[in-house]
Amino acid sequence: MTNNRGAGKVHGMPVGRLETGVGRDLYDERPMRRFAGFLAIACIGCAVDPGSPPVAQARRPGYVILAPRALAPSCKPLLQHRRGEFEAEVWVLEDVVARFEGADDAEKVKRFLYFKWRTGALKYALLVGDADVFPVRYMMLDRVARPAFDVAFYPSDLYYGDLATADGLFDDWNAAKNGVHAGYYGEVHGEHHKVPPVNFDGIDYRPEIGVGRWPLSTAEGVLLQSLKVVSYERGLDARSRRVGLVACGGWVDSRGSFEAVSRALSPGWEVEKLFYGDAEPDPGRVAELASGDALLVAHAGHGSEAGWAGCLAIDALRQWERLNATILVSAGCGTAVMSTQAPYEGYTDVLGAEHPGTNAGEVFSCEPPPPACYQPKHNPTSFGERSLQNAVGAVAYFGCDTGSQPCALTLVGAFVEGLSAQDEPRLGDLWRGAVSAYWDRERLAEIVPTESWYPASIFFQGMKFVLFGDPALRVVPRILKK
Repeated sequence: MTNNRGAGKVHGMPVGRLETGVGRDLYDERPMRRFAGFLAIACIGCAVDPGSPPVAQARRPGYVILAPRALAPSCKPLLQHRRGEFEAEVWVLEDVVARFEGADDAEKVKRFLYFKWRTGALKYALLVGDADVFPVRYMMLDRVARPAFDVAFYPSDLYYGDLATADGLFDDWNAAKNGVHAGYYGEVHGEHHKVPPVNFDGIDYRPEIGVGRWPLSTAEGVLLQSLKVVSYERGLDARSRRVGLVACGGWVDSRGSFEAVSRALSPGWEVEKLFYGDAEPDPGRVAELASGDALLVAHAGHGSEAGWAGCLAIDALRQWERLNATILVSAGCGTAVMSTQAPYEGYTDVLGAEHPGTNAGEVFSCEPPPPACYQPKHNPTSFGERSLQNAVGAVAYFGCDTGSQPCALTLVGAFVEGLSAQDEPRLGDLWRGAVSAYWDRERLAEIVPTESWYPASIFFQGMKFVLFGDPALRVVPRILKK
């Protein structure tokens, strides 16, 4: 069966709008014309016939570690550990992108994952590498910002998990290929464009496989994380089923949402609630929970690249010399930044051109070229990344890579509720379940533009939350401890 959406990426020639933008013109249409030329010659076919959905499953679930050649050897401890339960293998990124075709390395990786899934052999995929060494797919939002020509790009690893359309065909997240849209993936409209659909590229949204990323760029860091995961799982069954819920004031009132999560976890889990009231949650106790007193700690409140505002920063994690690691989750803004936020921040575009970004005064007079899928020069870090890199602290982190909104409580709540929603879930199952539940509970299929900017934000909320961690990670002790 041939997939007309993804089997052959036939790009039209984009013609960007050439009206002058607001303010000083530091950017003209010429780079966009070069971008048009790039797209015009990028007529790419798929190396593998997409075919139909998987019809047979492997004897054991499939598990893939995909890493750059320089980092792959450091994954050996985890690979050996996983082979006890999975058909586990390590694939070298450079070999994958050499064997599979696609518009760029991000699509080549996704086609590889789709091929593995279609054969019935893949359930979890661990992507090893930060944005400087492992490709990132940037989705597009028509966010109203005139200097940026009402275009914004955000990293989205959901791209790698949402492999197929509802009928099982390869979903390239690029259904709209006319003009400039051929270079924009996972487009979400509704802020600037008020004509439906919000889901402009018609993505399926709900992931077929569990995907997590280790945002690491050194062999030493990858080896440390491999050993941390193995140690965590070997000690898991001796730990108590304890969850910490931290609701801070000054954002939205998250206490009701977290009370519902607490009820969903009862009676199998002990829940410690640190909710604001007469006072804010005690930072010392939050740090204790996040450093091993709990298996998972979820936070709602203001956040930033520096941490959970007023209650947890990276130094607080480092002061605890414990062997127990914890899964950290936050609904706050920007705690899981993993790459540049173009075109506001500086970035390298798909043609290799450098942009200072609108925050530095750049003004785009037509649609900005999208970021390249590697950003070695523009790779900021965040609390989520640093907590994973810490010798103790987080074994996994789930959070937002840009600003979040109150609807994120739906996503985070479903993620935590997944601990008791199924037997022995893995980390990737929590993520998959949360995204699917978010689709249903927020009724994303029915969202249409309004005068407000918020519908678009509701829709792409699940796209901008990222999972740092091994998706095959065990998260529930097999022996219930009192």
